[in-house]
Amino acid sequence: MTFSKFYPILLALLAGTTLLFVACKKDDDPNDNKSQLNLEITDGPTEDPNVKAVFITVAEVKVDGQTFSGFSGKKTIDLLAYQQGNVAVLGLGDIDAGTYQNITLVLDAQTDASGNAPGCYVQTFDNVKHPLSTIAMHEITAAQTFVVGSGAKTNLVLDFDLRKAVQYQVGGNSDHYDFVGSADLQAALRLVVKNETGSLQGTCQNGILNADKVVAYVYKKGAFNRAIEIQSNNGISFKNAVASSAVNGAGEFKIAFLESGDYEIHFAAYKDLTSDDKLDFLGTLILTSAIDLADLRLAASANIQLNVTVIGILP
Repeated sequence: MTFSKFYPILLALLAGTTLLFVACKKDDDPNDNKSQLNLEITDGPTEDPNVKAVFITVAEVKVDGQTFSGFSGKKTIDLLAYQQGNVAVLGLGDIDAGTYQNITLVLDAQTDASGNAPGCYVQTFDNVKHPLSTIAMHEITAAQTFVVGSGAKTNLVLDFDLRKAVQYQVGGNSDHYDFVGSADLQAALRLVVKNETGSLQGTCQNGILNADKVVAYVYKKGAFNRAIEIQSNNGISFKNAVASSAVNGAGEFKIAFLESGDYEIHFAAYKDLTSDDKLDFLGTLILTSAIDLADLRLAASANIQLNVTVIGILP
C-alpha cells in the first residue's frame, strides 16, 4: 500500500484516538459535576434587656454525621449580630450529590477561636461574660431532609433561636445564664433550604402601650394555644413558635427564612415591672390589620408585608 493510500486511514485513526482521549479525560475530570453546599447561620432574638451579645464557638460542622470539609476552622460568632435576615457564613465546600437528613454543630463551650475561655457565653452590658455550659462540647443537630443536586450549589440556613436556647438562672451565683437542657437545645436549631423560604415583615403601631419590648411570634397555622404558650417553661414562653422577631424602636419587625406554608402571627408585650432588670410579661396584643393574621399563606421567595395597629392587650 502506498503512503498516499495509507494517509487517510492514519488520519481517521488519529482522530478517533483524540476523541477517545478527550472523552476519557472529561469523564475522569474530578471537577466535573461537583456539587457545593453553602451553610449560613442566623439568630432569633433574646428577650433579656441585659444581654449585649451571645457568642458561640463552632468547632466542627457535620452533614449526616460526617465532617463537612467546607467548614475551614473554629469560628466564634456573636449570634445577636445576625438577626432579621442577616447571616454569618459557616462554610462553603464540595459535597456529593444526594439526599441528606441533618446538619450538626459541634460547639466548644470551653475555649473560643483564639483559645480564650469561655467558648460559649452571654455578655451582659456590664461586660461580664457568663459561660453557658460546664460541659466541654455540645452537639446540636437540626433534622431536615434536603437534596443536593448534581453540579448544583445548595444554600442552607441554620436558625439558632437564642430565646429557646439560653435560660436565666436566679440565685446568688454571678453566672446567670446557661444553655437549656439537651432536648430543648436541639429544638432551638432549625434548618431550611434558603431559596425555599419567604419572610414576614412590617410595622406594629403600639402607641397606646406602655411597654419596654414587643415581640412578634410566628406559628404554623392552627398551632397556637394561648393558655399553653404564655406559660413559662424554664424561663421560656411561646415555646412552640417557629420563629420570632423583636419590634424595634421604629415599630418594625422582620421574620426571615420561613418555609413555604400556612402561618399565624401573634404579638406579646413586656415591661420591667419590679425594677429588677428583667422583663415581665404584660400580655398578648389585640390588633387590627388589613390581612388576616391567623391565615398567612407564604410561598417560597415571597415576602408578606404586615401593618398592624394595637387596640388593646389581653393579660
